[in-house]
Amino acid sequence: MNYLFCTTNALTKWLKADLPRLPAEPGQQVGVNTITSDSKQMCWQLHIIENSYRSRHKTIIATEANSRFTLFIPIDLLMSVEELTQRLQMEWQWVLAETLRIEQIMPRSDIALLLSNLSEIKFAPQWVKNTDLRVNGHVSDARLWVTQTLADRRQTELSPELALELAVYLNSQPKRINKGKDKIIPVQVLLDYCKTLIGGAAPFAAEPDTNAPNTGNSSNVIYLKPRKR
Repeated sequence: MNYLFCTTNALTKWLKADLPRLPAEPGQQVGVNTITSDSKQMCWQLHIIENSYRSRHKTIIATEANSRFTLFIPIDLLMSVEELTQRLQMEWQWVLAETLRIEQIMPRSDIALLLSNLSEIKFAPQWVKNTDLRVNGHVSDARLWVTQTLADRRQTELSPELALELAVYLNSQPKRINKGKDKIIPVQVLLDYCKTLIGGAAPFAAEPDTNAPNTGNSSNVIYLKPRKR
């Protein structure tokens, strides 16, 4: 099982890493390939933003390719590719678990079992330069949530608590995919995918159930006003 971590040009430059480009199929434009998580690899689109103009406080945004499940990593100091790999592997599982708990999607005992089973999967990381334009729109939307939230609160950086609360909120809200034709809830799609990885019965499909209800009670999550478009 592999992680495929796809970085934008901005993140590649910040990492000071010489990463290869994701190979393109014949006739496809190099550097903007579509990525899809499946039984062999879990794909993430990664980007880095300045919290405000020329700020030393930055945020790495990581979005899983199929579910659009998004997490935020506040950054002040340079990280190596190896350090970021370890952080991402721990962070996405922790944010998933916290979202399931806060939204009351699963009992705590089932969440603990899920994490235990996921920890037994050996992931080999692969880093490439690539920007999936389908996923990049959701990354850009997440960027605006970060900058607007910090501006509204007159803060310069995301605290770990605020980064989690923002992720929980966004991952439990419906998102439109396929040019707005379909609607998914990120945490539900990622949960179904994880169940297939550990041999669960839940089916995984690249196009999830568009009629899935919005679950859970968000009363424990910070209230964020919808961003004006």
